[in-house]
Amino acid sequence: MKDERDPMGYAIHEFFHTGKDVSILNWIDGEEEEPMSASIFFRNEAASPSIEKTAMTLAAGKVLDVGAGAGRHSLILASRGLDVTSLDTSSYSCEVMKARGLKRVLNMPILDFHGEKFDTILLLMNGIGIAGSAEVIASFLDHLKSLLNDGGSILCESTDILYTMENKAASRKIDMSKRYYGEVKFKLKFRLHEVEFPWVYADENLLEEYAMKCGLKWSLLERGERFNFLCRMSI
Repeated sequence: MKDERDPMGYAIHEFFHTGKDVSILNWIDGEEEEPMSASIFFRNEAASPSIEKTAMTLAAGKVLDVGAGAGRHSLILASRGLDVTSLDTSSYSCEVMKARGLKRVLNMPILDFHGEKFDTILLLMNGIGIAGSAEVIASFLDHLKSLLNDGGSILCESTDILYTMENKAASRKIDMSKRYYGEVKFKLKFRLHEVEFPWVYADENLLEEYAMKCGLKWSLLERGERFNFLCRMSI
C-alpha cells in the first residue's frame, strides 16, 4: 500500500514515469530551504559528487544500499558485478528501483531488517541522518554492525552543520545548549504529499565517538565542499 506521506518517493516516481523534472519543497526547523530536484536521484556516475564516487569505488563484496531512493548507487554497483540489496522505506521508490532493473529491493526500515550479513553498507546522501537523533546513533550503529561480515565496512556520508546553526542561533536567539546542534526537524512537500520527521547531521567527532563505543574502527576518507564528509566504520 502506498504511503501518501511520501513526497520524495512520489516525486521520484513521477519523474521516472514522465521524464519531467519536479521540485520537492523542504524546510529545516521551519525555515524554507532550496527546493530539491527529483532528477538528482537519477544522476549517473559521471555527475555524482566526488564523495559518492569514492564510496562506490570502495564498495566491495555483498552490498546493502540503505535509503537507496531511485537506486542510482545500487545500479552503478550492480553494473560492476556486485551483489546489491537496495533498501528504502518508500514504496514509490522501491517500485521505481524494480522497474529500473534492480533484482533485490526491500521496502522496509533498516531497523526492521535482520538475519543477513554484508561486506559493505552504504549510507550516502547524509544517510546516517535516518537515526533521527544523536542519542540513537549508538544503537543504530550497533544494528548496522550486526549486519556486517567479519572485515566489513559501513561507508557513511554526513555533514557538520555547526556553521549554519551558529548563524541561525545568532539571528533567532536559539539556545543551542538544549540539544545537539545537528538535530533538526525536516518537512518535505510535493503536491499533496507532506511529511515531517527528525533528522540528525552528525559531525566527525560525534561519529567517531559512537563508532568506537560500538567497537568499530573509524577513519575519515574525504571531505566535501559543503562541510560534508565520508567516513568508514569497520569491524
